[in-house]
Amino acid sequence: MNVHAEKQASFLFRLRSQDTPTGVSGETLDALMQKTGLSKTEVTHLALRSLADAYLPHYERDEAALTTAQIQKIREASPSRDVPEESFTMTLF
Repeated sequence: MNVHAEKQASFLFRLRSQDTPTGVSGETLDALMQKTGLSKTEVTHLALRSLADAYLPHYERDEAALTTAQIQKIREASPSRDVPEESFTMTLF
């Protein structure tokens, strides 16, 4: 038995007395548990994972401009490569 096991970070989660745009009630949590078959902890992790996927970048930030070669590769891969340039009213780069 490892008596010096590393303690995992945790936080207290308080449910709302009723559902709000930014919170859920115990009744909603129970319904989610019933519907998904997940525990309270698993439902909370799933919700936080969904938020992280929606709001956090999935790549390392890169502030460098695209090179001419990269722009050319994008244009070659684009399904609109056969559309004349004059047809576009706006460009990304």
